[in-house]
Amino acid sequence: LQTIHYRDLQMERFNQLKNDMAKHSVSEYPRECVGIVTKDFDYIPCENISPEPKLTFILNPGDLVKHDGNIWGIFHSHPGEENPIPSKEDKVSAAFKEYKFLVGFSENIYIYWLDENIDALIFDEFKESHIAN
Repeated sequence: LQTIHYRDLQMERFNQLKNDMAKHSVSEYPRECVGIVTKDFDYIPCENISPEPKLTFILNPGDLVKHDGNIWGIFHSHPGEENPIPSKEDKVSAAFKEYKFLVGFSENIYIYWLDENIDALIFDEFKESHIAN
């Protein structure tokens, strides 16, 4: 029997999550996609109900209600951007401190959240260490 180490499982889970977000972002191009990252780090594609989906996203509130209590974060895409950074509107949404926020397109995914300890928006490349328990 092969021993599976916790680190290997964590890396596998991270890679699957990142891959699922990347695939969703590309499949919705040129529209912004949106989805939920569960507390188990599974990705659930959701409906973008924005009237201008090529410019912005609005997560269907029904998806939030359906997964209430099991949401670690919210991902959305910035279609075609090689180095997507949070927009002004994205930064405002980071005030919801109960979630982490992710933005990206294809393999370029970043994480951002409001750090109340320093009253600043933290923005970083999405890495395995962000999902470490």
